[in-house]
Amino acid sequence: MKRVVLTLLLALSLCSLPAADYFDVSLSFGHSSYRWPEKGISFSYGINIGLSSRWEMNIWGISEGVPHPFESNMFGLDFSCSLLGPRSRASKIAGTGLNMLLSIGGFYRTDNNGAGPILSITPLAVGSPISGRRERILKTGVGYDAVNNEVVVIFSLINLDFYVRGTYRDYI
Repeated sequence: MKRVVLTLLLALSLCSLPAADYFDVSLSFGHSSYRWPEKGISFSYGINIGLSSRWEMNIWGISEGVPHPFESNMFGLDFSCSLLGPRSRASKIAGTGLNMLLSIGGFYRTDNNGAGPILSITPLAVGSPISGRRERILKTGVGYDAVNNEVVVIFSLINLDFYVRGTYRDYI
């Protein structure tokens, strides 16, 4: 587990080297679940990196918090597209404050070594990088675990994104 975390931190550090105008970074935290029925409380966390005015890359994880912390985990990488307008304009002018995100990527599960593709939609995203915060509400995704021949459904009630780069403070 330590090697995975160190590898992810190193990869994220290297991603900041070719920073473009639309490059913004946020840390996300919230609720999420991928096991049904849920027998406890799970949470999600991740890092979002802006790639262009409409595209971003998300590195995320979902872990069990209660009753057995970090016993079952799901990690993923996906690319999201803003459907209702630009999420960032790389200037003092904010992107679309209300948006919808469509994501495609892959996942890996530690509880049964499952892996496969995933497609998800976030019907409501409120905020933008320039404001420094964004709420992603009711994210729902469907994936196919090719290793175990299972369908995986993820659901997130709310995820909060806190931008550490690309906010109004960077354009003063």
